[in-house]
Amino acid sequence: MANEFRKDLVSGDWVLISTVRADRPGSGESKKFEDSHQPKEGCPFEDPCTTCGQPLIVYNNGHPVHWEGTFTGEWTTMVVPNKYPALTPGICGAPVQHGPFLTQVAHGFHELVITRDHETHFAQFSDLDTAEIIRVYQDRYRAISHDECGDYISIFHNHGREAGASIWHNHSQILSTPIIPPEVLRSLEGADEYFQQQRATVHCALIHWEREQKVRIVYENDRFIVFCPFVSKTPYEMRVFPKEHSARFELMVIEDVIYCAQALNAGLRALYRALGDAPYNFYIHTAPVERDSLIHYDYYHWHIEIVPKIKTDAGFELGTGLSLNAVDPDAAAAKFREALTRL
Repeated sequence: MANEFRKDLVSGDWVLISTVRADRPGSGESKKFEDSHQPKEGCPFEDPCTTCGQPLIVYNNGHPVHWEGTFTGEWTTMVVPNKYPALTPGICGAPVQHGPFLTQVAHGFHELVITRDHETHFAQFSDLDTAEIIRVYQDRYRAISHDECGDYISIFHNHGREAGASIWHNHSQILSTPIIPPEVLRSLEGADEYFQQQRATVHCALIHWEREQKVRIVYENDRFIVFCPFVSKTPYEMRVFPKEHSARFELMVIEDVIYCAQALNAGLRALYRALGDAPYNFYIHTAPVERDSLIHYDYYHWHIEIVPKIKTDAGFELGTGLSLNAVDPDAAAAKFREALTRL
């Protein structure tokens, strides 16, 4: 069966069906709270990355590496096609009817952003290390956005087996999809509704309120702020926002990248120190790819969400769609702030 998106007849949510993903390493293993360390020997992301295919972009200590043919030089961050892609490049077609359901071939890009050192991860990176990764995210976002089939580009990172990382070696993923994902669509619609009612951007209002409250802020610098949301869906959730309003991650100027890296590192370092290297996901929420100059998302505010995986949804959450969070965001932020003061 080809990879495809399927639209639920009742909820209207899209689901991506991708049977090829079942073949990726570790996909058949149960997820247990245990040490998921894998040795360097046999790691598919080591140098040379023989199983990764030709790199799409290579950086070495903050600078792009220009190369031709087979790459054999020094590198610190590399982007390669995913060997087990949930989406594959191709000509984007229109949705088609399949009985009462709507389906669409899952064309798009699925790439891996791999960092060089096998044992080091985000909580241990320097600000310059993370700034390089963010620049790579932006580079690939801009390149992929020229593809006519990608309406949305998702950038995310899984840390730990419980968070979905099947390989220990630090890596992020970039996927483009021919549909706007339901969670993103709901966020866009909510921001638009608030703007229509208040004539103000909802995320800017939230940032202003958090800075007034001064209880849930974990870290801030001149350009970015990290806080535990007042309405946190999961325990110890954090958000990283640029202070200046912007709908699009890819338009962040290079001068602000280091500030973004400092903020992201602070959040992940606090999480590492406070919760003992808990598994987590972080992902970038940004406006959809710009296709029409008449359609804009000025009411939206791009940001990064950090979601620790320390809670398992049970019958109540699954049966109602409601989130149950047993950790007060005020207490979570205080715990993170204290963790950042440790040497």
